[in-house]
Amino acid sequence: MSIPFYDFPSSPILIIGALGITVAIAVFFISYQKYFNSPFNKELAEKKKALIKERKELKERLEKIEQDLKNL
Repeated sequence: MSIPFYDFPSSPILIIGALGITVAIAVFFISYQKYFNSPFNKELAEKKKALIKERKELKERLEKIEQDLKNL
């Protein structure tokens, strides 16, 4: 009884296709990283503005609480 196995063909078309798929995945990964780290990303800019606004509100709230504690 012998174990069947698959012989990978060494066709140039298959090798070029595999390299093409590899390059496509690499381009997708690099462009994805560059887009989401870009300063022109609208979602990132909006999130940053929201976080700055929230930080300002929290500072004001903390100052009010500290003032109330001093008045006790």
